[in-house]
Amino acid sequence: MRRALVFPLVLLALHVQQATAAHAQACVADQHGGLVCGEGKAAMRVVADTMSPSKDYAFAWRTPQGLPSGSDSPENIENVLIRVSDGAMLAKLGGEYWATDAMRANRYELIAAWSPDSRSVIEVANSRWESDSFAYYRIDGATAAKLDLRALVEPVIAARLPPRNRKGNAFRVRTDQPVTLDARGRLRFTAMLYVPKSETSNDYKVLVNIRTSGGKPTAQVVSVRRAKAD
Repeated sequence: MRRALVFPLVLLALHVQQATAAHAQACVADQHGGLVCGEGKAAMRVVADTMSPSKDYAFAWRTPQGLPSGSDSPENIENVLIRVSDGAMLAKLGGEYWATDAMRANRYELIAAWSPDSRSVIEVANSRWESDSFAYYRIDGATAAKLDLRALVEPVIAARLPPRNRKGNAFRVRTDQPVTLDARGRLRFTAMLYVPKSETSNDYKVLVNIRTSGGKPTAQVVSVRRAKAD
Protein backbone atom coordinates (compact mmCIF):
# COMPACT_ATOMS: atom_id res chain seq x y z
CA MET A 1 0.00 0.00 0.00
CA ARG A 2 2.84 2.39 0.79
CA ARG A 3 4.38 1.84 -2.65
CA ALA A 4 1.01 2.43 -4.29
CA LEU A 5 0.73 5.81 -2.59
CA VAL A 6 4.17 7.06 -3.60
CA PHE A 7 3.41 7.69 -7.27
CA PRO A 8 0.13 9.64 -6.71
CA LEU A 9 1.81 11.74 -4.04
CA VAL A 10 4.70 12.59 -6.37
CA LEU A 11 2.21 13.57 -9.10
CA LEU A 12 0.31 15.73 -6.61
CA ALA A 13 3.51 17.52 -5.52
CA LEU A 14 4.48 18.15 -9.15
CA HIS A 15 0.99 19.52 -9.89
CA VAL A 16 1.19 21.94 -6.96
CA GLN A 17 4.64 23.14 -8.04
CA GLN A 18 3.49 23.64 -11.62
CA ALA A 19 0.35 25.50 -10.56
CA THR A 20 2.43 27.79 -8.36
CA ALA A 21 4.88 28.47 -11.17
CA ALA A 22 1.99 29.33 -13.48
CA HIS A 23 0.97 32.16 -11.19
CA ALA A 24 4.49 33.40 -10.49
CA GLN A 25 6.54 34.58 -13.43
CA ALA A 26 9.63 36.76 -13.51
CA CYS A 27 9.23 40.49 -14.08
CA VAL A 28 10.56 41.75 -17.42
CA ALA A 29 10.85 45.21 -18.93
CA ASP A 30 8.29 46.27 -21.52
CA GLN A 31 8.93 48.54 -24.49
CA HIS A 32 8.58 51.62 -22.29
CA GLY A 33 11.02 50.45 -19.60
CA GLY A 34 8.40 49.50 -17.01
CA LEU A 35 8.39 46.09 -15.35
CA VAL A 36 5.56 43.63 -16.03
CA CYS A 37 5.22 40.30 -14.23
CA GLY A 38 3.24 37.37 -15.60
CA GLU A 39 0.83 37.22 -18.51
CA GLY A 40 -2.89 37.41 -19.25
CA LYS A 41 -5.17 37.75 -16.24
CA ALA A 42 -2.22 37.06 -13.90
CA ALA A 43 -0.20 40.03 -15.20
CA MET A 44 0.99 42.73 -12.80
CA ARG A 45 2.80 46.01 -13.39
CA VAL A 46 5.48 47.20 -10.95
CA VAL A 47 4.86 50.67 -9.52
CA ALA A 48 7.72 53.06 -10.29
CA ASP A 49 10.04 54.02 -7.41
CA THR A 50 8.79 51.26 -5.07
CA MET A 51 11.68 48.80 -5.58
CA SER A 52 13.55 47.64 -2.49
CA PRO A 53 17.24 48.58 -2.06
CA SER A 54 18.20 45.00 -2.95
CA LYS A 55 16.01 45.12 -6.09
CA ASP A 56 14.38 41.88 -4.89
CA TYR A 57 10.94 43.26 -3.99
CA ALA A 58 8.52 45.93 -5.14
CA PHE A 59 4.90 47.11 -5.11
CA ALA A 60 2.78 46.27 -8.13
CA TRP A 61 -0.82 46.61 -9.30
CA ARG A 62 -3.17 44.22 -11.05
CA THR A 63 -6.84 43.63 -11.90
CA PRO A 64 -8.91 40.44 -12.14
CA GLN A 65 -9.11 41.05 -15.90
CA GLY A 66 -5.38 41.54 -16.37
CA LEU A 67 -3.62 44.73 -17.43
CA PRO A 68 -5.50 47.15 -19.71
CA SER A 69 -4.44 47.92 -23.24
CA GLY A 70 -4.37 51.22 -25.06
CA SER A 71 -6.22 54.06 -23.34
CA ASP A 72 -8.57 51.86 -21.31
CA SER A 73 -8.73 52.73 -17.61
CA PRO A 74 -8.43 49.68 -15.33
CA GLU A 75 -11.09 48.71 -12.79
CA ASN A 76 -11.07 46.74 -9.52
CA ILE A 77 -7.44 47.61 -8.80
CA GLU A 78 -5.39 45.61 -6.34
CA ASN A 79 -2.00 46.71 -5.04
CA VAL A 80 0.36 43.92 -4.00
CA LEU A 81 3.84 43.34 -2.59
CA ILE A 82 5.80 41.05 -4.91
CA ARG A 83 9.13 39.30 -5.30
CA VAL A 84 10.68 40.54 -8.55
CA SER A 85 12.66 37.40 -9.41
CA ASP A 86 9.55 35.29 -9.99
CA GLY A 87 6.60 37.68 -9.63
CA ALA A 88 5.31 35.87 -6.54
CA MET A 89 2.81 37.84 -4.45
CA LEU A 90 3.85 38.11 -0.79
CA ALA A 91 0.99 40.27 0.49
CA LYS A 92 -2.03 42.22 -0.68
CA LEU A 93 -1.73 45.94 0.05
CA GLY A 94 -4.50 48.36 0.96
CA GLY A 95 -4.36 50.91 -1.86
CA GLU A 96 -5.78 51.15 -5.37
CA TYR A 97 -3.04 53.00 -7.23
CA TRP A 98 -2.27 52.26 -10.86
CA ALA A 99 -0.11 53.73 -13.60
CA THR A 100 0.77 52.80 -17.16
CA ASP A 101 3.28 54.38 -19.50
CA ALA A 102 0.58 56.86 -20.64
CA MET A 103 -1.83 57.27 -17.70
CA ARG A 104 -2.08 57.01 -13.96
CA ALA A 105 -4.72 57.10 -11.24
CA ASN A 106 -5.99 60.62 -10.64
CA ARG A 107 -5.41 61.92 -7.09
CA TYR A 108 -4.01 58.60 -5.89
CA GLU A 109 -0.44 57.93 -4.81
CA LEU A 110 1.54 54.98 -3.51
CA ILE A 111 4.96 55.15 -1.90
CA ALA A 112 7.25 52.52 -0.37
CA ALA A 113 9.71 53.34 2.43
CA TRP A 114 12.11 50.41 2.78
CA SER A 115 14.41 49.34 5.56
CA PRO A 116 18.10 49.23 4.54
CA ASP A 117 18.11 45.41 4.51
CA SER A 118 14.99 45.20 2.27
CA ARG A 119 13.22 42.97 4.81
CA SER A 120 10.65 45.55 5.85
CA VAL A 121 8.62 48.19 4.05
CA ILE A 122 6.12 50.93 4.83
CA GLU A 123 3.12 51.37 2.54
CA VAL A 124 1.55 54.81 2.20
CA ALA A 125 -1.49 54.67 -0.09
CA ASN A 126 -3.26 58.01 -0.38
CA SER A 127 -6.44 58.92 -2.19
CA ARG A 128 -7.77 62.44 -2.64
CA TRP A 129 -8.44 63.24 0.99
CA GLU A 130 -6.80 60.65 3.22
CA SER A 131 -4.48 57.71 3.64
CA ASP A 132 -6.48 54.66 2.63
CA SER A 133 -3.69 52.43 3.88
CA PHE A 134 -0.71 53.11 6.12
CA ALA A 135 0.94 49.83 7.02
CA TYR A 136 4.15 47.97 7.81
CA TYR A 137 5.12 44.67 6.17
CA ARG A 138 7.79 42.27 7.36
CA ILE A 139 8.98 39.84 4.69
CA ASP A 140 9.66 36.25 5.73
CA GLY A 141 10.30 33.92 2.82
CA ALA A 142 7.22 33.66 0.61
CA THR A 143 4.94 35.71 2.87
CA ALA A 144 4.87 39.08 4.62
CA ALA A 145 3.29 39.88 7.98
CA LYS A 146 1.25 43.11 8.11
CA LEU A 147 0.81 45.71 10.85
CA ASP A 148 -1.84 48.44 10.48
CA LEU A 149 -0.07 51.67 11.40
CA ARG A 150 -3.02 53.98 10.80
CA ALA A 151 -5.03 52.17 13.49
CA LEU A 152 -2.13 52.75 15.89
CA VAL A 153 -1.20 56.34 15.06
CA GLU A 154 -4.47 58.11 14.26
CA PRO A 155 -6.00 57.84 17.77
CA VAL A 156 -2.76 59.07 19.35
CA ILE A 157 -2.70 62.15 17.14
CA ALA A 158 -6.43 62.79 17.54
CA ALA A 159 -6.00 62.81 21.33
CA ARG A 160 -3.79 65.89 20.94
CA LEU A 161 -6.73 67.92 19.61
CA PRO A 162 -9.36 69.63 21.79
CA PRO A 163 -12.37 67.31 22.16
CA ARG A 164 -14.57 69.64 20.11
CA ASN A 165 -12.16 69.36 17.14
CA ARG A 166 -11.77 65.58 17.03
CA LYS A 167 -14.71 64.74 14.77
CA GLY A 168 -14.89 65.00 11.01
CA ASN A 169 -11.13 64.88 10.41
CA ALA A 170 -9.33 63.01 7.66
CA PHE A 171 -5.99 61.31 8.45
CA ARG A 172 -3.23 61.63 5.88
CA VAL A 173 0.46 60.79 5.86
CA ARG A 174 2.28 63.57 4.05
CA THR A 175 4.23 62.22 1.10
CA ASP A 176 5.79 65.62 0.42
CA GLN A 177 7.70 65.08 3.68
CA PRO A 178 10.20 62.26 4.33
CA VAL A 179 8.92 58.83 5.36
CA THR A 180 11.88 56.78 6.60
CA LEU A 181 12.43 53.38 8.21
CA ASP A 182 15.90 52.76 9.62
CA ALA A 183 17.77 49.54 10.43
CA ARG A 184 16.57 49.61 14.05
CA GLY A 185 12.90 49.74 13.07
CA ARG A 186 12.44 53.44 13.79
CA LEU A 187 9.81 54.96 11.53
CA ARG A 188 9.70 58.73 11.07
CA PHE A 189 7.01 60.61 9.16
CA THR A 190 4.68 63.59 9.20
CA ALA A 191 0.92 63.08 9.45
CA MET A 192 -1.97 65.50 9.38
CA LEU A 193 -5.51 65.64 10.68
CA TYR A 194 -7.73 68.09 8.86
CA VAL A 195 -11.24 68.73 7.65
CA PRO A 196 -11.33 68.17 3.86
CA LYS A 197 -11.61 71.39 1.82
CA SER A 198 -10.63 73.50 4.84
CA GLU A 199 -7.62 75.84 4.75
CA THR A 200 -5.97 74.65 7.95
CA SER A 201 -4.55 71.35 9.15
CA ASN A 202 -3.02 69.90 12.29
CA ASP A 203 0.38 68.47 11.35
CA TYR A 204 2.55 66.26 13.55
CA LYS A 205 6.01 64.74 13.26
CA VAL A 206 5.80 61.19 14.57
CA LEU A 207 8.33 58.58 15.66
CA VAL A 208 7.26 54.95 15.89
CA ASN A 209 9.38 52.00 17.04
CA ILE A 210 8.62 48.71 15.27
CA ARG A 211 9.82 45.29 16.41
CA THR A 212 9.22 41.75 15.18
CA SER A 213 9.13 38.77 17.52
CA GLY A 214 8.19 35.27 16.46
CA GLY A 215 7.27 36.57 13.03
CA LYS A 216 4.71 39.02 14.48
CA PRO A 217 5.41 42.77 14.20
CA THR A 218 4.43 45.16 16.99
CA ALA A 219 4.80 48.93 17.23
CA GLN A 220 4.77 51.75 19.75
CA VAL A 221 4.37 55.49 19.22
CA VAL A 222 7.44 57.02 20.86
CA SER A 223 6.91 60.70 20.19
CA VAL A 224 4.43 63.10 18.59
CA ARG A 225 5.51 66.67 17.97
CA ARG A 226 3.43 69.47 16.51
CA ALA A 227 4.77 70.64 13.15
CA LYS A 228 4.13 73.85 11.30
CA ALA A 229 1.66 73.33 8.47
CA ASP A 230 2.72 74.58 5.05
